[in-house]
Amino acid sequence: MKIRFSAVAATGFCAALFVTTGRAELRAGKAELRSAGPLAFGPDAVLFAGDSAGASILAIDTGDRKAGAGGPVEIKGINVKIAALLGTTPDQILIQDVAVNPISRNIYLSISRGKDVDAVAVILRADATGKLTELSLENVKHDRVSLPDAPAADAKDGRGQSKRLETITDIGFVDGKVVVAGLSNEEFASTLRAIPYPFHTAEKGASIEIYHGSHGRFETNSCKIHLRASSPFQPQPNLRSEGTARSSTRGRC
Repeated sequence: MKIRFSAVAATGFCAALFVTTGRAELRAGKAELRSAGPLAFGPDAVLFAGDSAGASILAIDTGDRKAGAGGPVEIKGINVKIAALLGTTPDQILIQDVAVNPISRNIYLSISRGKDVDAVAVILRADATGKLTELSLENVKHDRVSLPDAPAADAKDGRGQSKRLETITDIGFVDGKVVVAGLSNEEFASTLRAIPYPFHTAEKGASIEIYHGSHGRFETNSCKIHLRASSPFQPQPNLRSEGTARSSTRGRC
């Protein structure tokens, strides 16, 4: 497996979303991450990581604030390299998401080591040369906000898949808020949340009710919501949601 990143393009894309408010007060200590999910950068190299199993968003001060030049980064055999770094085999590695630090241009990857309920969550960093290192969570400045309306830990969809692991399907940062897409425990479970940062508490999100034209009805759990950022050349940064059909729905929502 070979992956080629463009740190320059991704950086410009993310930078348009930032409103610099100064570094938040984060506490030092061990940051618990039960599952590795979507990633997004906020101000001052703070990395937001979605933890669906833990029904929370983790804010991590990466300390990665040395400006980088950026440019294409090609990592050949990335699955083999990650597996070797984490002491496992390539078939036990899942790359969940990728985000580029807009300051350093380093690339961050959320990784699952293992493919079952016991999978270990890891965050890796790749520099301009493609060298991979693990971002230690043992003693790092961080904060966490819990999502109050996440699906129950044992909730399943019509296909027997865990709803809890889709609590967070995507995240973004705009105008001082972490925007979270995913599922809730409501009847119409597709949900968007906007959580002010620095974190205090998270309110229940807004349910996304999808009308399926072919079925002639509103449907529950019909869409898995993803976020897409606006162009950095637009005057006002924004995020838009995009639904991919799931469960009983087919096609686009």
